[in-house]
Amino acid sequence: MMIDFTPADVQLIEKQAAAINVSAEDYVRSVSLKAAHNAEYLSMLDKSDEQFRKGNVIRKTMEELEAMAAE
Repeated sequence: MMIDFTPADVQLIEKQAAAINVSAEDYVRSVSLKAAHNAEYLSMLDKSDEQFRKGNVIRKTMEELEAMAAE
């Protein structure tokens, strides 16, 4: 995969990478993976919110939860 960065972007990446003592390449890789995982997590939260709004939930009383925990 190839990503083109502006000179200003490169400076920012190098500054951020130096601040945490990693190479610019490792920093970009790490940030890219975090962004991908965050997008996936946000999608999961959106799906959960949609299910909740549609009423697709399971309700339990505290007593039912305690009974389940005791099993």
